[in-house]
Amino acid sequence: MSQVQQLKGQLYQVATEATQGAASLGGFKMRFGQSAVQVLALIQGSATNADADISQLLDAAGRAVEQASEALQIAAHGCKNYADQI
Repeated sequence: MSQVQQLKGQLYQVATEATQGAASLGGFKMRFGQSAVQVLALIQGSATNADADISQLLDAAGRAVEQASEALQIAAHGCKNYADQI
């Protein structure tokens, strides 16, 4: 097998893994969001403003997961396109 064919195979493998990772993160984000809503409902209106702090933390974590999923999708697309061209 030539080095070009090896490279193409590796690129397709990375694209597949990135796509699967993005899908897994999508499922995690949904479950995480549901849990976050439940937590916020339980601590809403706390006297220590913990609800606002926790809300901000959970929102930031949710956004980070979403950004990671998007980055994996972009990487998958880029790897597949490059492999298709070589």
